[in-house]
Amino acid sequence: MPPGRSTLPKEQARRRYVELAGLVVLEQIREDSERLDREALPVGPFARLDANKVAAREGKTRGAISNLFGSQAALQAETMGLALDAAQLIEAIAYPDPADHADPDAWVDAFFAEQSARGPRHGAEPAVDYATLWALWLSAVPYGLWSERVAGPSVDEHRQWVAQLEEVLGGVLDHFGLRLRAGTTLNDLACGVVSLVEGAWLNQCLTPRHPSDPSVPIAETLRRSGRLLWRGAVEPGP
Repeated sequence: MPPGRSTLPKEQARRRYVELAGLVVLEQIREDSERLDREALPVGPFARLDANKVAAREGKTRGAISNLFGSQAALQAETMGLALDAAQLIEAIAYPDPADHADPDAWVDAFFAEQSARGPRHGAEPAVDYATLWALWLSAVPYGLWSERVAGPSVDEHRQWVAQLEEVLGGVLDHFGLRLRAGTTLNDLACGVVSLVEGAWLNQCLTPRHPSDPSVPIAETLRRSGRLLWRGAVEPGP
């Protein structure tokens, strides 16, 4: 027996179908994610990568891509793999030298200002650097819910960055004669810094100004929040 005609008003029926479509999109992402763990499958913007445009950048034809990769799909998959594995850039991060700053507050301001500058910026030109690779990673985040192939490199990068920050922050504490508050560890502080920085970068993708105070640049969001985090975790040494 065929289903009956919907009794919902037109606008409610439209909303209902849109909600169902959103569920179908999520189910498709999950299916693609499960395939990703079995084969190199390009997803999101990588699946729309045009080999002709890539070859044209070198003044070549698509045949050059075919000769090197065998197919456009192979180029897409390899490009996605490189974009999602930015761990090699962690070692290149520069941090302000505590010796160049009169007090820890000045160092904290410089640290978070540099982290803001290292991240994505609304309206910036596309470039192969950490900021845009991070933005590309965002496009694959939904697949990381169900795919270890996507989640793995990002988790590895997170661990490397946290470990590096533990060392850097420990040196800053020693230099300024500070200590962590009771019940707080260097890992706590480093994890908090990473979460704060990447959260602020989400805003930097959307606007160059402070979301709640357009009179100041977006970097103020991270600098002010970073100062709060630091003061909550650190106290004068013995």
